[in-house]
Amino acid sequence: MSQVEKHAEDYVWQSIASIASIEELGKTRMKAMEIFLDDYELGKKSGRYINASLPCLPFSDSEFGLALCSHYLFLYSDHVDENQHILAMTELCRVSKEVRVYPVLSLDGNASKHLQPVILVLSKKGIDVSLQSVKYQFQKGATQMLVAKSA
Repeated sequence: MSQVEKHAEDYVWQSIASIASIEELGKTRMKAMEIFLDDYELGKKSGRYINASLPCLPFSDSEFGLALCSHYLFLYSDHVDENQHILAMTELCRVSKEVRVYPVLSLDGNASKHLQPVILVLSKKGIDVSLQSVKYQFQKGATQMLVAKSA
């Protein structure tokens, strides 16, 4: 939250309904975390939570119709290298018929340096890749998501 506060001018605050301040955002995130943690043990026992991480997921090919990746790939381009982006996206495309990633900007608000290399590699693998406009925008300029559809 301190980083959000430090860079508050980089965000579009109207995008999050009923959140008008960093303090309210922090409370909303904390509430979501509490709901998750309260459910975690039961969810783990029932198989709703699976311990796994990219780039190797314990799922079958095309097991899912849709995979979502939010605020990890592309956003942290200075921390996650190009090869890890390619491996992660390739794996997501393996386990799901469609993958959506948002945002495609780095933390600095510029297009990720890994975006075009990822698009090129996925396209060469026969995956239909496009950038699509989104209505939601929290990070200024984050108006697109990457959509990758496997045949």
